[in-house]
Amino acid sequence: MVRTAPDQTAITLKQYLEFEATSPVRHEFVDGFLFAMAGASDPHNLISGNIFAQVRLAARGTQCRAYQSDMKVLVDKKVYYPDVLLTCHPDDAGQIAKQHPCFIVEVLSDSTEVIDRIEKFAQYRQFESLQLYVLVHQTKAHLEYYRKQNSGQWLFGEIIGQGNLEFPCVNLTLSLEEIYEDVDLPIA
Repeated sequence: MVRTAPDQTAITLKQYLEFEATSPVRHEFVDGFLFAMAGASDPHNLISGNIFAQVRLAARGTQCRAYQSDMKVLVDKKVYYPDVLLTCHPDDAGQIAKQHPCFIVEVLSDSTEVIDRIEKFAQYRQFESLQLYVLVHQTKAHLEYYRKQNSGQWLFGEIIGQGNLEFPCVNLTLSLEEIYEDVDLPIA
């Protein structure tokens, strides 16, 4: 996804939500400004789709719900569109913006990598419910993740080339092979 420059006039969260409900283009909302979200690449879509499909299957029959890139999260009057998220909190049911994610996945793009790594992670850590934040590279089989410990500290990990990642709140472990299924990656 590409994030474009903000509009020049700050608006309220309420104004944003009203505008976004009818806008043909999705916008993230940060500090009163809109950031238009452009389309994603083929690998980006395949990766996020592969993860979403498996998360959705794992969540079936539970109180948890999986969402992909068209669902908003609201944190500290900021609104983002994560690539994949899972919530198991009853207060999120039917809401247009989720506020209790269990985990969030962002597929990295050149234009948004810094935002995903720094801005979004700083905001997402405010969710008490968040247990895992995953950053997935789209040009190589490599993912990075932050897992919240019982102490509240975040532990960094990464998987390169091959390996598995366990997702909390649902019975799901995904291999890099499953995450990158049908994605043409350069031979290392």
